[in-house]
Amino acid sequence: MAYLIRELRQRLAAMGLVVNEQVDFPITQWKLADALGLSVVHVNRVLQAFRTEGILDLKRRVVTLKDIEKIVELGGFDSLEDHGDTA
Repeated sequence: MAYLIRELRQRLAAMGLVVNEQVDFPITQWKLADALGLSVVHVNRVLQAFRTEGILDLKRRVVTLKDIEKIVELGGFDSLEDHGDTA
């Protein structure tokens, strides 16, 4: 889930759609679970853990990334600029 959030953040930032580390996130937990092949319960628990740990906040379909470095780390990236290319 961290990988997806980081990737969305990077792509939206490239289009100028990230303001104060906030991005529109009009995806329900049900759809997120389905897209990631996870249960809704697991998605909810991970999002709650991210909130509790101060990594992000999700309110009114807007994600506020409070610790982007932690998202990068959890997503398996070396840095915020890493695009995962291994060529």
